[in-house]
Amino acid sequence: AVKAQVIQGTSNTSGGVSTGDMRFGAKAGFGVSTFMGRDYIEITPKPGFYVGGVAEIPAFFDSFYLQPEVVLQYQGAGIGGDEDLNLFYLHLPLMGKYHITEEFAVELGPQIGVLLADNWDEDLNVINTNRLNIGLNIGGGYRLDDNFYFNLRFSPGFTTVIENTGVKNFAFQVGANYFF
Repeated sequence: AVKAQVIQGTSNTSGGVSTGDMRFGAKAGFGVSTFMGRDYIEITPKPGFYVGGVAEIPAFFDSFYLQPEVVLQYQGAGIGGDEDLNLFYLHLPLMGKYHITEEFAVELGPQIGVLLADNWDEDLNVINTNRLNIGLNIGGGYRLDDNFYFNLRFSPGFTTVIENTGVKNFAFQVGANYFF
């Protein structure tokens, strides 16, 4: 005699799009970032991009996933005249994703980022860029099929970009995930 058990959230028993197996993929997209807060005037948005990896892990109940990500992201803003502050981050978001339907999902989660590079010349300026970026991601997405998932996110930052100022990151992103 053979017996089998299915642990809730670990096997696709409902048919349709796989809801039970951990999946891995790549992600890429376009973004527009700016700075929010006080201390600078004439701040203008700046286009950027992101690339990275993603995992989708079924968790807690049907249609809910934890989605850890590793993302390299180029962002920044114009800070008056012809000057730009360009920032290159390694972000580690941890998203909670809930599928309202098989196609449409909402996403929410924190992210921590480490500044890898910037164009801020610290020799000419008395203040430094902050090496840590903590923020929140809010968004949603559309699952086209088992492999392609398109998403849209807003990402307000909680930490300041430049030390001793009130300037914080804010990004808008649109992109795609491809699951293997």
